[in-house]
Amino acid sequence: MTSSPTSSKQTEVERITKELQAGAQHSSALELLLERAQLYADLGDEEKAKADISQAAALAREPEASAASVAAVEKAFRAISVSNTGVGTGKYATQTNDAIVDSVTKFVAESLSPEDSARYIAEAIGVLSSRIAQNKRDVSLLTESQLCQLVDAFHTICERVNLTKDQDELAAALSSCVRSALSQLAVPAATNREADRDTADRSALVKVAARIAETWERHQNDCHFKQQTCRLGVALYTAAAYALSTHEASQNDSILSEVVRRSFAFCVSQLWLVGTLPVATADEYRDVGQGILRLLTANRPLFLSLFVTCTPSIERLLTLLGQPSGSGRRSMAMLIVSQLVASAKDPSNSSRLPGYEPPAARGGAPALALTKLQQCVVRVLDSWVQSTAQAGRTQGLLAIAALYESGVGSDLVAELWLQSGWVDELWDQGDVDLKSTQLALLALADASSSDAAVGPGMKKAGNGLVQELARKGNSKSTTNEDRELAELAAVVLAKWSGVASAPVAAPEPGVVKAVPTEDADPMVLADMHMQRIIDLLASNAEPDCAAVERATEALGYLCLQSKLKEHVSQNEALLKGLFLFATKSTVASLKFSVIMLIRNLTQYRVVLTEEQKRMRQLQQMGAKAQNKAGVSKPVEEEDQALDAPERVSARALLVSKAGAVSLLVSAVQPRTSPSDSVRDAVAEIAVALATTQGLRGLLVQQGGVRALLSILTGDAPKASSAPYAPQALTQNRDKHVAFALAKIAISVPPHLAFADPRELVRLLLSLLLEDTDAQALLMKFEALLALTNLASAQPGSAGDVRGYLANDLNGFAIVEMCVLSEHPLVRRAATELVCNLVYDPKVFEKYAANADRGIPAEDSRIVELPSDDDEDGAATDSYRSQRLHLLVALADVEDVPTRSAAAGALAVLSSDPRCCRYLFLVHPRAADVLGALADDSSEAAVDFKHRVAVVWANAASCGDTRVVDKLRQLGVAESLQGMANDSSMPYYAAAKSALECLAPSI
Repeated sequence: MTSSPTSSKQTEVERITKELQAGAQHSSALELLLERAQLYADLGDEEKAKADISQAAALAREPEASAASVAAVEKAFRAISVSNTGVGTGKYATQTNDAIVDSVTKFVAESLSPEDSARYIAEAIGVLSSRIAQNKRDVSLLTESQLCQLVDAFHTICERVNLTKDQDELAAALSSCVRSALSQLAVPAATNREADRDTADRSALVKVAARIAETWERHQNDCHFKQQTCRLGVALYTAAAYALSTHEASQNDSILSEVVRRSFAFCVSQLWLVGTLPVATADEYRDVGQGILRLLTANRPLFLSLFVTCTPSIERLLTLLGQPSGSGRRSMAMLIVSQLVASAKDPSNSSRLPGYEPPAARGGAPALALTKLQQCVVRVLDSWVQSTAQAGRTQGLLAIAALYESGVGSDLVAELWLQSGWVDELWDQGDVDLKSTQLALLALADASSSDAAVGPGMKKAGNGLVQELARKGNSKSTTNEDRELAELAAVVLAKWSGVASAPVAAPEPGVVKAVPTEDADPMVLADMHMQRIIDLLASNAEPDCAAVERATEALGYLCLQSKLKEHVSQNEALLKGLFLFATKSTVASLKFSVIMLIRNLTQYRVVLTEEQKRMRQLQQMGAKAQNKAGVSKPVEEEDQALDAPERVSARALLVSKAGAVSLLVSAVQPRTSPSDSVRDAVAEIAVALATTQGLRGLLVQQGGVRALLSILTGDAPKASSAPYAPQALTQNRDKHVAFALAKIAISVPPHLAFADPRELVRLLLSLLLEDTDAQALLMKFEALLALTNLASAQPGSAGDVRGYLANDLNGFAIVEMCVLSEHPLVRRAATELVCNLVYDPKVFEKYAANADRGIPAEDSRIVELPSDDDEDGAATDSYRSQRLHLLVALADVEDVPTRSAAAGALAVLSSDPRCCRYLFLVHPRAADVLGALADDSSEAAVDFKHRVAVVWANAASCGDTRVVDKLRQLGVAESLQGMANDSSMPYYAAAKSALECLAPSI
């Protein structure tokens, strides 16, 4: 008996269900869900069919989903109608874009009923979004009418007072879908699109912008609507404005320009203010902040003309800057204000402001946009700081501090410090301020301490109060708030310790001036912070991470002074505890503070050229002439002695012994997403630690090599890249990483330090292309030494990089340029590298090829190389081998290691008869140079004799009787006899071999 169609389909449903429960793979699960959805639809079970398609759509949106998977989901949606009449009856309707848009519009128009269908409609919109994302054609996927319908539907949903979760998700899906479609309407930077396409896109964008403006105009007084649409649609609105601006750049259309201006004005004066209200969510604030930055970069002149003239928008930005440190909103505001000021500094970005004048007409005056921004910022902040309300004063102080933390304080609020008595009033009121306001005042002192125009004045006016606040932390009855004040005050004192005090003005007649407070003793401050850290780490309770960070930051600033570097580095208990705590901590800012402390302890003085040294001496003489109370000569000499290389190396050993390397490696692990500042600091420290030879092995053992390679920037060359000529490194971090690895590669066997030495070769070759200042010369020298070590592997072995270095990367040309360097150490190291590279057959051939070109046949006369005075240059060129000629010259320089390396290269090359003929039949001085090396009596005499003996042995056995005759004429046999008398010497075998070859001629 045959089963019915219904029972057969039910059996298939059960089979598929078991496969899904067994854990089918991603692609299989998607196909099974769609197959089961079809079966449910045929069986009339509408809800289960919808649920399976929804799950399949969710899988299709995951990263591992293929284009075929997305297409399969789209096909299912086209096969099963969204309407209620299709699924249950098995009558299917095609789901085109029009059908989906009409279904959404109809669903929204019917007051979002029934509510359980909202999720299904959202999935349908998801399919539409997938189509938009995969649209590769040069046409818009949605028509102008469809876009406007979806925008209207989004606004209609947002008009509802209480959205359910599904309705909220539907609005979010609609917003995302429209944003994606609008983004595709933007004109790319470099485009060859047809004019008709641009015209259609502009028309669609203008209509969408008009719909948005009309809707917000109708809801001008509806705060709920504004907040809800901003929460769900900020990305949609900014995408529309951005896309419009790309069309304005390519069109000279006044109507379009006005539409773009209104769209930008809407984002600046409406969207920004609503999206940054206190009730806004973190995601909403992030979206509006990113949108504002995107519009700023899209059209700087237009954006600035609107923003700097909109006082409420500037006040909102300052309000966000005035939030407590650590707030995510404050961080985004700092990014916005830094980008805003950078753009405002460019005079050309003020071109759309009323009263704009070309830069030539303004002379040296600041840009108009920057001036207007300064005026508004100063006016607002001054009123806040002078406010009698503590909340307003606190907000103003924190905002000014944030400006200095962003690096734009001197650009925006310099005028405040020029007001007579403003700084004194700032600190006079500090005595009676609430503790929260005092914290804000200290935050401002902290942030502005490095500003040369502000720091001295702040120190002069506030030194007494700050020292008083710092002392509050010593009492046993101190509250947590007092302790926080004391710790921040101590940080300020530490930073002020490196700030020169402002000059004290002469008192007016009859006026008694207060005696300035003496500066805090840096040594006392250092001891205080060290003890504070030790106490915090030794407590039974979980250490206060913020307190440890503040004390460490202060200690790092104090350690800019040479005397304190020595003092802190010798506190083993402090360093071990702090490094271990920071290694285990997940707080990025704490790790950074500890890393900066290590950096300050291990930093070497900058290497100067002789000219730079003379310039510095002249500057110091001038400074002493102008300031008799400056740094005394004994103090200066003490600092130089404490920062001498051997003292810095000793400190590096101490911090490494305390666990610094483990901390540095853990701080840059990819899973921790380290910041660029952390990566930069670790690269600098690695150079300092690797300078101490005894620490290079430790760096390798504790993972330092892999850590350094992981922090290279995207601009750094990679070993896996296709062969190309190395380029000079452009990023300082890459230079530091390469320099540190070069130092390691000098001392540690390559096969132990590097999994693939090739990944280092390209980096080191890039270092050889650096400039010629003192630091660059040092980098070149050590990079050459490292390459020499890397090129010392057994020829033909797995670790042999000679061919990759010299031929694949065309590095031999770079090395040859270094051989010609005027600096003797660079020249020496390059010659030593050449001595190792000549073992590569292709490099060998570069020297041997045509070395004997033009030499007459063996039965002809011996040809001497014409002297440089000969007029016939053609004859000279026909016999000269430039590379061999250079090696002979290098074998005759004063520098012993250079001579030894050049002679070693000649010894290897002499195994080729062509080179022997050149050396003994052509070159006028090669025989004399070799004879001088054989007669050398210096400490390197044994090495010289060995190399010369090999050359003579190779020449004697080269098969050319003229070369043998030449050796006999030179009388080398006598020297060889002396070498062959001592069998314990390394040159004995070569000398013996040479004598045997010359025996018939002797």
